[in-house]
Amino acid sequence: MVKNAMDSSLGVSLTVSAVCCPVEAGEDPAGIARYVQAVLEPVFHPAGIAVEVAPLAYQPCGKVPVIITLDGQDPRLLWYYKGMPAEALSEELFWLLFDLPLVADRVPA
Repeated sequence: MVKNAMDSSLGVSLTVSAVCCPVEAGEDPAGIARYVQAVLEPVFHPAGIAVEVAPLAYQPCGKVPVIITLDGQDPRLLWYYKGMPAEALSEELFWLLFDLPLVADRVPA
């Protein structure tokens, strides 16, 4: 039950952060990385988890790969689709990050 509550809390936190994010995604990979970082920081910073988001070099197309690292551990690859709705981004981020021990241990339920 506690694990499900934490998962639910993380999902809600990511959705609220994505919907209310004051930063626009932009069209270039660096702008998209800034946007994803701006979505993640309000969720993880209060728990003392450092967030790093960096674009990955890739051919220009409708999707942009970004590497997300929390506290310098376990980098994860997110494929951001240009024009991705906030709700879709939050769901992708949830499934990408929810199983990290760092997240399960330190993000409050």
